[in-house]
Amino acid sequence: MKRFRSKVSKQVSARLLAVLILSCCGHARAAASELPNFVLILTDDMGWNGLSLPADPEIPESGSSYYQTPHTDRLAQSGIRFSRAYSPSSVCDPTRTSIQYGMTPTALGKFATVAPKSLPPPSDAMVSRLKAAFPDYKAAHFGKWHQRSRTPEDIGFDESDGQTMNDQSKDPFDPKMSFSLAKKANAFIEAQAKAETPFFLQVSFYANHLKYQALPETIAKYETLSERATEYHNSPLWAAMNENLDTAVGSIMEALEEQGLSDNTYIIYTADNGYESKRDRLLPMSERDFYKSYPLRSHKYVISEGGIRVPFIVSGPGIPAGVSSRVPVVGWDIMPTVLDLAGASEQIPDAVEGGSLRSLCFSGGNAEVERRDPFMVFRSAMAREEQGVFGGVLDVAIIQDGYKFYREIESGNEYLWAIEEDLGESNNLIRVMPELAERLRKNMDAYCERVGWDQKERAKFLGRKKRG
Repeated sequence: MKRFRSKVSKQVSARLLAVLILSCCGHARAAASELPNFVLILTDDMGWNGLSLPADPEIPESGSSYYQTPHTDRLAQSGIRFSRAYSPSSVCDPTRTSIQYGMTPTALGKFATVAPKSLPPPSDAMVSRLKAAFPDYKAAHFGKWHQRSRTPEDIGFDESDGQTMNDQSKDPFDPKMSFSLAKKANAFIEAQAKAETPFFLQVSFYANHLKYQALPETIAKYETLSERATEYHNSPLWAAMNENLDTAVGSIMEALEEQGLSDNTYIIYTADNGYESKRDRLLPMSERDFYKSYPLRSHKYVISEGGIRVPFIVSGPGIPAGVSSRVPVVGWDIMPTVLDLAGASEQIPDAVEGGSLRSLCFSGGNAEVERRDPFMVFRSAMAREEQGVFGGVLDVAIIQDGYKFYREIESGNEYLWAIEEDLGESNNLIRVMPELAERLRKNMDAYCERVGWDQKERAKFLGRKKRG
């Protein structure tokens, strides 16, 4: 399979290389104590500037002057953070599915909460592949699963909370269940430390999804910080919920430190999509406004930058501290990254579309990512005509070489933005750069055809529904 790359680093950790050699010689169990641990933290409905530390030091708005997230900031400063990081989808279910299989929701036929067109076999999921290489791994998933097609146990997890959805906390001292999730995670970490067992732990927080919940004392704190509020970040309730989430993240980091595992654990932190809002999810692209993700446009449900650009942090052994990178990364990169960091890159299935971020992280951001395609394709959640009032309009976009080509399926309107500098997707270059637009258009259409999504049929369907 041809994969596209540039400047990919040749750095390999001697420790990880030793693990790989041992495993190839049939001594994986003997090397179990050398295997790295993984903690994947997936937050809900958190836009790219949901942390107090700016994702990009040169873009102050990529962080918040109002929200306070000291623990996650510390995590970011201990490794590499990405200011051009994307969730696989603008809603949660497709993102969560994409992460497990390293493929785009478009290729998986997974949109919103509808059943996927098809999924790879359970044996090709991330944890299953990790265990195929090194059976000593124990895996747990705690929190929001939101994938109706399979349970965590179906795809290799040993422990889980089951088929959880958007569950709400009934305990006023445990808003969004953030603290109890951290407690479960910490108990799992302690158990694996005592057993000297390598582990993969995914904690999928319910924060910051609706219904918003926070400790009363934290809300009161933000009510006194009005001088730090901005036009877009000014809700004491949301800020308090976000800080309670950060406290839970800090608790997990502390548990790793107490068990002496920090030096052998990779932590990946990201979100399933941008901030929650429904205000312009059914409007055409040109009419969408700015909200909490400002200067990015719009929010969850649509594939404007505000809907799919999210925080993304990787910290762990061999990764330089305090690095901010503008290299584009995406949620479907997580699966091959985990396998590569574990020394099991040979276990990456051929169908995987993501690329390992190992070289990018180890080089301090001075490499690009090798993927199946030199672009990323996104499709919005669902059409309102298909699924009723939930969801958003049906659009498709491609990001390549610093540009984003965007098509509204229903109207046929097309846009081209230079998103490296035009963060708000405001200056349509479709007539200024017609050759570039045509190249991206062809790449996007060829990709959709390759994975079996017929845009023309969807447009015809929408037209019929509209006339009806």
